[in-house]
Amino acid sequence: MANSVVRSMTGFAQKSYEIDGFNVVITLKSVNGKGLDISFKAPPEISSLESFIKDSIKHHVKRGTITIYIDLKQNSFVNIDLKQIKNILKELKDFTKELDINISDDKLFDLAIEAYSKLEPIKDEIVEKIKPFFEDTLKEFLASKEKEGIFLIEDIKTRIGLLETYLRNAIDTFKNYETKAKDRLIQKAKELTISESNPTLVNELMLLLGRLDISEELSRIQTHINHMFDIINSKELEKGKKIDFLSQELQRETTTMSNKVPELSEIAINMKYEIDKIKQQCANLE
Repeated sequence: MANSVVRSMTGFAQKSYEIDGFNVVITLKSVNGKGLDISFKAPPEISSLESFIKDSIKHHVKRGTITIYIDLKQNSFVNIDLKQIKNILKELKDFTKELDINISDDKLFDLAIEAYSKLEPIKDEIVEKIKPFFEDTLKEFLASKEKEGIFLIEDIKTRIGLLETYLRNAIDTFKNYETKAKDRLIQKAKELTISESNPTLVNELMLLLGRLDISEELSRIQTHINHMFDIINSKELEKGKKIDFLSQELQRETTTMSNKVPELSEIAINMKYEIDKIKQQCANLE
């Protein structure tokens, strides 16, 4: 099972190794994805590694579109077959003469070596030796994802902190607005010589307070913010999906709040901006 370390879905690692006369370059890169999609690209001679490599990645990664490239080139030869090299060179020279193409001896030799290397079978022990080198590259790949994940989480935490600040401002602004609205209604009643205990005035006050009541919205916003912090600080997996869901709930409650009390629209706009940024960052989290 994958561990609970927070990672970005984007990552990259590339390492080069020398294995028994072969140069092996292993590259891993990933981008965002709804699920886990792994693509393996390597010479057919080492295609048997695909199952091992995909299983290794699935053990550590939950989401993302991951591509693995393995480039394999032979750069030295043990027990080289000179006769076979000569035959390849002769065939290449005959071929260039037939096509009336001028190619230097150095280039012909390089082509012959390349053709010869493709004729040399890849031994099973070489394929097996690639496995620990892949695991080494995978560690570096995961480290790059974790580094980016830390940045994303810190940015999300900062924005959640801003949401808390805006929420406190909304609460204070609403209290002042509510008090002023009641005072205006009472003052209007006094101008009409209506007593504060008049049933009509009391009823109007009750209706006003009912229309203005956003206590549930404010409470739910605070609850969602607290839950976001809990998720970030927990060992839960797939933090991105969970925080994204809470972001949608926050967006809904903030909209309701500003619809009920238009005087809070400016604060609501600032809150929605931060919520949108949180959603964008969550989309990058594994």
